Amino acid sequence: MRLHRDFHMTLCFLLACLVVTFPVFAQDKKDDSETVIATYRVKEGKEAEFQKVLEKAWPAYRKLGMARERPHLILRGVDEAKKTYFIEILTWKSHDAPDQASPEVRALWNQLEALCESRIGHRGIEFPEVEIVRQEK
Repeated sequence: MRLHRDFHMTLCFLLACLVVTFPVFAQDKKDDSETVIATYRVKEGKEAEFQKVLEKAWPAYRKLGMARERPHLILRGVDEAKKTYFIEILTWKSHDAPDQASPEVRALWNQLEALCESRIGHRGIEFPEVEIVRQEK
């Protein structure tokens, strides 16, 4: 009988914990943000033009409420083909934000795409979704 009572009390405690923490889980589900690492493989000789267009995109995303302020990084490197690539890390406010982009943003994306090329087995622009594990404040 004591074993049954202890089991019942443990079960009640676990259910109480679940009820208390459920709003936290529900809140996480409501966060529909999407962090991506965009890689742009820029055509040789088009780096400066690409960078000017890319620098217009971020203010447009923010003005239209498409992206969160942080994180946002733009990095530049050289790949195995000895050609320039850019990486942009950003968080869309929702998974749907890029799909609902304005004509202004779509025009910028078309310009960026025209300045990039497929190479070393990758498309000119790739943007896989990632999960932020830790972010410094």
